[in-house]
Amino acid sequence: MQTPISSISDIRIGYPGQPEPAGTVLFLQLRQFNEDGNFISEAADYTKLDEKSHPHLLNDGDVLFVGKGHRLFAWCFKDEGTQAIASSSFFVLRIINGKVHPDYLTAFLNAPQTKAALIQLGGGTNIFSIRKSELGAFQIPVLPMDKQKRVAALAALHQKDIQLEKEIIVQKQTLYTAIISKLIK
Repeated sequence: MQTPISSISDIRIGYPGQPEPAGTVLFLQLRQFNEDGNFISEAADYTKLDEKSHPHLLNDGDVLFVGKGHRLFAWCFKDEGTQAIASSSFFVLRIINGKVHPDYLTAFLNAPQTKAALIQLGGGTNIFSIRKSELGAFQIPVLPMDKQKRVAALAALHQKDIQLEKEIIVQKQTLYTAIISKLIK
């Protein structure tokens, strides 16, 4: 069964604020994600929690989706004791009916065929972007929950495998550089 993303999630735009030096809430921005859409903590920014930013606090399982720029990706927020707010570079998709697992939605949005279809929908003369209405109307297959969890687990393993391969390549390059430097001296 296919259903529009807007029928399984509330779609919002992230917080339009800026990082604040005295902030205490993690402020998620594009630069905190690598080219594969994985969170990297090296560039942590923070913002203040006030009446404007409070409604933008992320809940466990909120899916962040980048629908503009040169790369599309989705990432699922896991509440591990750190409060966070997504910047306006993200759409925030909050599951509303429990029929779709957030990790499955993330895997679906990150699938190459989904990205290709979304690129066909989007537009923009200088900067590619997808409108909220286009994202909301996009159809997602609603599988049984056990299959959704298997798809999500496969996607997580695939990402882990890619990350390990990249780390192996870096180690090989370091080893090669050390060996060739010794041989040349």
